[in-house]
Amino acid sequence: MQVKDIAREDDGTQQEAVLTIVASADEVKAATDEFFKQISQREIPGFRKGKAPRAVLEQQVGGHANAMGGVAEVLINENAFAAIDGTGVIFLDEPSFNVDEVPEEGATFTFTVSGPVAPVMQLTSYDPVAIEMPSEEVTEDDVEQQIKQIQDHYHTFQDIEDADHTAEMGDYVRAVMTISKNADGRLVSGIRNTKRMIGLGEGTMPKSFDERLIGAKAGDDLEFDFEAKNADGTSDYGDGDLHAEVHIEGFRKMVLPELDDAFAAKLGCADMEDLRKQMRTNIGMQKAQELPKLKVDRAIDAATQRLDGEVPDYFVDFVRQDVGHEFMQNLKEQGVDLQQWMLQNSVDGDAMKEDIAREAERRAAIDCTLEAIFAHNNWEITDADIDELFEGEKDAQATRKSWEDANRTADLYKMARRSKAAQWLADTAEVTVVE
Repeated sequence: MQVKDIAREDDGTQQEAVLTIVASADEVKAATDEFFKQISQREIPGFRKGKAPRAVLEQQVGGHANAMGGVAEVLINENAFAAIDGTGVIFLDEPSFNVDEVPEEGATFTFTVSGPVAPVMQLTSYDPVAIEMPSEEVTEDDVEQQIKQIQDHYHTFQDIEDADHTAEMGDYVRAVMTISKNADGRLVSGIRNTKRMIGLGEGTMPKSFDERLIGAKAGDDLEFDFEAKNADGTSDYGDGDLHAEVHIEGFRKMVLPELDDAFAAKLGCADMEDLRKQMRTNIGMQKAQELPKLKVDRAIDAATQRLDGEVPDYFVDFVRQDVGHEFMQNLKEQGVDLQQWMLQNSVDGDAMKEDIAREAERRAAIDCTLEAIFAHNNWEITDADIDELFEGEKDAQATRKSWEDANRTADLYKMARRSKAAQWLADTAEVTVVE
């Protein structure tokens, strides 16, 4: 089969690709033979299997036109998907196969395939992006921060026995609380008469919540409204206006271990100097591993800001399905069901849907951005580019062949285009090093 034409249509809401495909006369004959071979295996009165004449076989399926319609199905099922894959076109949904006339032996057969595809978008600029990056060098501040994190990890808590103690920032409050939404009075999932230890000023709860606990004593019962909103004004809890009922059970303070040679010895080091030396080495290895990916991510994020216009809703909706499926698959691999995960993480359904929607918008924008950069630069994908996708595979060639046999070559080329565009963004980015 050959794809004779690829047209792109845009109705203002959705972009579609329309492929005109032609099967050769030989392919039509082969599909015809295969179709009638299948029909001949039926039980037909008066004939042994495989011996009924063609006219009788056509009658079995309702006549010549129906029979040749079956031939068209054989042609499409056996050959069309490979032909489509060879064009690089990736339909977002099952495409429509449009057959205006049934095939006839001795002649070519033409039909069209149509369906939604990812939108083609442009950037306002294709110049290198400007990004900020941490230093590749390991600084003393890096080392001290790492040691501080280790020190925090080995903390203990000590009860504050003073009955007259009043809550202040830095305290850890042992509380029993119930949180509800002001808008409808519904309880926030997982927070009903729930025991929590709240680190005041640490972000355990929103700042407006912490502030209402300042000055409280053990045994106090508090009831107040507070706001739970993210920096961008969004909330994981509806409109973010919440109501709290809190019983204060008591207070604790965090006790950190001394940073001395004894502490270093517990970590398997000779002394604090040896600990700092090991931290310096570990941080250097970590930066060497993580900074290249961070550079790519930041360069991509900067480039997506240059998209000319909004990503069409139909494409965001398509990506949202992938994000949702990926999320559910991750939970399945962890052996956790959705309801259990939501309770453990105090997440309500609306907040989860909003998170998935934001992630879908981000991924859709990245896809359109990288494709625009690749097209603008008139690059081409080589076999070597495809082979790079399978580096590290135990049997790279077998894995690649499995993709090709499944008619997913177009997906491989898309992955290679994205990789090439992303790496170009990182390689050409104008970097400002910030501490």
